[in-house]
Amino acid sequence: MQSALYTGISGLNANMDKLSVIGNNIANVNTIGFKGSRVTFGDVLSQTLSGGSGTSQIGLGVEMTSIQKMFNQGAFETTSSTLDMAISGNGFFIVKDSVLNSNYYTRAGQFETDKDGYIVNPEGLRLQGYMANSSGVLQNTVQDLQLSTNTIAPNATTSSTLTANLDSNSSITGYVFTSGSNEGIQFSVDGGTTWLTANLITDGGLSSGNAYDGGSAAAAIKAALEAANGTADAYTVSYDGQTGKFTVTNNTGNTGTLVLDWSSASSTSRTLLGFNAVSSGSLAAGASTTSNNAGGAFSLTKAGDTSNFSTPVTVYDSLGNAHVVTMYFRKSSLGTTGNNWEWYAVVNGTDTTSGSTEIQAQGTMSFTTAGALSSESAITYPGGGFNFTGGAAQSQNIGFDFGTSIAQGGTGTDGTTQYGTTSGVSMLTQDGYASGTLQRISVDADGVISGIFSNGRDLIIGEVLLANFASPVGLASAGNNLYQETYDSGQPLVGAAGSSGRGTIQSSTLELSNVDIAQEFVNMITAQRGFQANSKIITTTDEILAELVNLKR
Repeated sequence: MQSALYTGISGLNANMDKLSVIGNNIANVNTIGFKGSRVTFGDVLSQTLSGGSGTSQIGLGVEMTSIQKMFNQGAFETTSSTLDMAISGNGFFIVKDSVLNSNYYTRAGQFETDKDGYIVNPEGLRLQGYMANSSGVLQNTVQDLQLSTNTIAPNATTSSTLTANLDSNSSITGYVFTSGSNEGIQFSVDGGTTWLTANLITDGGLSSGNAYDGGSAAAAIKAALEAANGTADAYTVSYDGQTGKFTVTNNTGNTGTLVLDWSSASSTSRTLLGFNAVSSGSLAAGASTTSNNAGGAFSLTKAGDTSNFSTPVTVYDSLGNAHVVTMYFRKSSLGTTGNNWEWYAVVNGTDTTSGSTEIQAQGTMSFTTAGALSSESAITYPGGGFNFTGGAAQSQNIGFDFGTSIAQGGTGTDGTTQYGTTSGVSMLTQDGYASGTLQRISVDADGVISGIFSNGRDLIIGEVLLANFASPVGLASAGNNLYQETYDSGQPLVGAAGSSGRGTIQSSTLELSNVDIAQEFVNMITAQRGFQANSKIITTTDEILAELVNLKR
């Protein structure tokens, strides 16, 4: 009879313990990252009355065999803090007590930064992960995560990629005649006995230092020759904008023999007009001479007028100062396999060390008859590189990539092209940037923390690591939603989020408690009924014992 009393007492104790666990679950229903527990019971075997079969065994009640943590996923709550993080799937955040030098594990992702920039939980434990170096490369040492990168150093531009179309219909241009330099043409109308000088400025009507197209230059040559000769309509001068060549014709009906002489002072005009020979030879009436090469040249003082297309490119020096480099493109000649172009990188005098506007890089490009980029020349730096003002490093070399040419193994159409449409830029990039200050951070699904800076750059600062366990239910609770490693849990398996079975990280999100209140209330009712039923065992047994005592009366 007394065993029945103890059986009832075991039932009271077991169900009371279950009510305590249920109470703890309900108390933490609003605790971030909390994982509820459940109680498991086991019967207590007391004795076997007789024999060895299971039909003669009497139990001694119930005992609580374990309290199991339930690590099923909790619901998510969206927040406004980037450092609020939730784990979708398996794993735990690793936090470290820097005083005790011990690690703890938690699902509660309420993090913030302390006065030293360390990412900490509400108890001041530091979040663990990989830190990145100044270049944004993650280091393979688990350590405290610290947002110490408040500024990002500038990066000088070393390369720029420009993809454009250059209009194949552009005329070759670039004629600047200057007094005392290239304005004179020496010629003879009597086969070389008497020499005259035609002045393109005073006789041809051009202005010194101004830029003209080929058609205007041809009209000036005609006017100058006829003014010097004193005969109207004696000559015809034409210009082919596609080839860049001039043709001078001694008109039919002229009695004199025209000879163009390019020696001495007129040699500079010969070069500009594209003639190789020193003398045109004797041109009888009806005869003509054509320049050997495309005429024209790029003039820095008249860059816009002696080029066909231009576009600005912003680059950065070693101090992070921005400078505008204007890229000028000039169609220079029509070859047998396609057109040739020149390009010039010009820096304004306000940005150069010398204080003068300068060509600081230049080169050439060739295209096929299909408009594909055929080849590029090596870049030439007239001053040894870019020399920007403001105390920056001098002789800064900046490479200009116009796309993959055929000579580089490409198709030539995946970069700059030369089609019969308006010139225009389709892509422009460069690798330099100014210094910047940290504006905000972001955390991706892999736990990578990136800083977004005021200069528009992103830089990896660190990576949050997760720990998984072979048996999470074996972890020991340490309070404040923290767990500690035990022999039963196994050692922590540390790695990046989303790898080897670990969950992913959701930023600006918190995982709520996984306690189901409805289920807990049902469990509470069953525990209460169990307690009441066991109390009846005790009172019933007490009444029987009382009757037994009364037998001797």
